[in-house]
Amino acid sequence: MTTRNAETPRVMAGAFPNDRAMGVGSPVMVAHALAYAQHGWSVFPLAGKTPAIPRVHEVGHPCRGECGQHGHGYHDATRDLDQISAWWRRYPSAGIGLPCAPNGLAVVDVDPRNGGRETLYRLERDHGTLPGTLMQITGGDGLHLVYAHPGRDLPGKLGPGVDVKSNGYIVAAPSLHPSGARYAWAGDGRFNHWPAAWPAFLGVRAEPARPTLSLESVRPIASLVGLVAFVLEAREGERNSRLFWAACRGLELVRAGKADGPSVFASLMDAAARIGLPDAEASRTLRSAERAPHRTGASA
Repeated sequence: MTTRNAETPRVMAGAFPNDRAMGVGSPVMVAHALAYAQHGWSVFPLAGKTPAIPRVHEVGHPCRGECGQHGHGYHDATRDLDQISAWWRRYPSAGIGLPCAPNGLAVVDVDPRNGGRETLYRLERDHGTLPGTLMQITGGDGLHLVYAHPGRDLPGKLGPGVDVKSNGYIVAAPSLHPSGARYAWAGDGRFNHWPAAWPAFLGVRAEPARPTLSLESVRPIASLVGLVAFVLEAREGERNSRLFWAACRGLELVRAGKADGPSVFASLMDAAARIGLPDAEASRTLRSAERAPHRTGASA
């Protein structure tokens, strides 16, 4: 049962507190961890990307918490507010671990450094667009696509750079990535949107990897996920042009009833910030796309 004592901060489920107002260290991270717990998700502290609580047993020991002690990795995760507060008093700078299956989640983890975006494009080309869902941008400019767990075994990998996290856990916002950036929920920055159902075609193991696809060979990009990835892959000198094209394509999705306008705007603004575009410049680019003549079915 979730409990509360007089020292436990109050936070609104689904909404993060103002980090700048709260300062740094324990108050910020524990408040975010408590927000997840109040949303109904169990969490545990991380040191980097690994559990912060020292292991109680040797690797391979069958105990998964039945002994009553902490130190069992993500099996220690809880929604108990007092326990969470105590953990972050002990580990004030700890990141937040979010177990997948125990919280009813299954996550597609896209790593751009290992060909993840090309694999994502191939999956959408071969099977159709992935349904829009809760999405997190990792500190390494990768993507977490968070779906509802289907309650069955899932493949561990969908292709180069795309893993499925279902039996383990993910690092949750606003944890610090080794790159120095922080994990962040895309769009409006909230995590309490309902995840979409797990796409049936992702339950089948991917075919052997095909040659890497260039962005120029992928037409059209027909989902918000693809548009965000397209912007994140921009090199110096092409950031505005990619953002403009993504905005035009996003408006086509909105006009076709396939996407929500505010979500498209917020997600592209977030992606633009990740590649170093100032908010004012990114906003001007998106507004210019709104004023541009549109052509139904236009492609890159």
